[in-house]
Amino acid sequence: MKNASFHTSDVKKCCENKLEIEFRKSKEFNGWFKLEGKKTARITIPKGKKPIPPKTYKSMAKQLKLSVNQFDDLLECPLTREGYNEILNNIT
Repeated sequence: MKNASFHTSDVKKCCENKLEIEFRKSKEFNGWFKLEGKKTARITIPKGKKPIPPKTYKSMAKQLKLSVNQFDDLLECPLTREGYNEILNNIT
């Protein structure tokens, strides 16, 4: 788990750029990942640029239906949108 390496703003930027998630602004950033036009995974990211506690990091990975190692790969770039789509297709 590499939660100490990333801030909340890093996670939001990665989700916007790689997964094309559009976030709504409220107390936190909430966004849906759409697979083939269907809402498939929802993620909530705390506002601000701050370190992510381990429990929150695991929760964000779970919300995207990823293991913590897969979430690390998503944030570090080895996991692409196509790879993420494949993971979700294998789950459902």
